[in-house]
Amino acid sequence: MDETRDELLQRIAEQTKKQVFYARISAICGGILTMAVVIALLILVPSLLKTIHQVNGVAAEAEETLAQAQDALAGVDEMTDAVTSMSENMDTFVTENAVSIEQVMKKLEAIDFEGLNGAIKFQLQLFG
Repeated sequence: MDETRDELLQRIAEQTKKQVFYARISAICGGILTMAVVIALLILVPSLLKTIHQVNGVAAEAEETLAQAQDALAGVDEMTDAVTSMSENMDTFVTENAVSIEQVMKKLEAIDFEGLNGAIKFQLQLFG
């Protein structure tokens, strides 16, 4: 029975040595993996921060551009309202003064320009 006990203890010792060996290998692999992750983060984080800073700058410029576009659209709206008001005023002016304009045109048509030109020429001959 002592032999079996010694054999069992020897097997337990061998199994323990194997477990310790594989535990060391696992620890070394975990350490290498951790170092790889840390190195990757040290390489990637500055690039990511730079990219984020650039994105923030572009976003700020986009906001400024949108604000300027809104101001321009407000100006266009005001100009459109002014043009509409002016055209309405022009329509009102023409409508209200249509009769007067017609009378003026009739009076201009009634002027005898040939007779007037003849009288001017006559006066030039007399005094000129």
